[in-house]
Amino acid sequence: MACHVGAFELVGDLLDLAICAGRPVPAEAEKWHGAGHRIFSYANPQVGLEQPETYRRNFGLLIWKAGYDGACDYAYQHGFGHVWDDFDSNRYRDHNFSYPTIDGVIDTIQWEGFREGVDDVRYLTTLLSAIEKAKANQDKRQLALEAEKWTATIDPSGNLDKLRMKMIEWIVRLGN
Repeated sequence: MACHVGAFELVGDLLDLAICAGRPVPAEAEKWHGAGHRIFSYANPQVGLEQPETYRRNFGLLIWKAGYDGACDYAYQHGFGHVWDDFDSNRYRDHNFSYPTIDGVIDTIQWEGFREGVDDVRYLTTLLSAIEKAKANQDKRQLALEAEKWTATIDPSGNLDKLRMKMIEWIVRLGN
């Protein structure tokens, strides 16, 4: 269910998955997890803005750092009139990560930003797995602890390309 911060107090005992709108709040994640439930990030921002870095940052490392379990944004394609005319509605601009064609889709720069955010989390997940594996190896344990300490310093507002390169560096070092 799509909701906002504060929904836990209303339905936290009933809702298995909160899809919480707005900027991720670590304390909200702790509440949902404490009840054995999950929380996803939503509408930070809605789909459709030509801001690839915003989608990469907000639906990648930011939700990981906040302790969220995933992301669910609205919508992959939603035209408020004709899907190929973003400005044909008096109220809303179209919400499109892609545009339909006869035989597929044309993606957008915002979709590519979202995908890059997913890739950032994939690199991080690979690193976290490599850390756990290396901690079991006496020869690599110290290096694994250093890498683990570094992950705690990840700042999602920093340079995402440099963060990704550092993750790759750690993965390679732990693997050799």
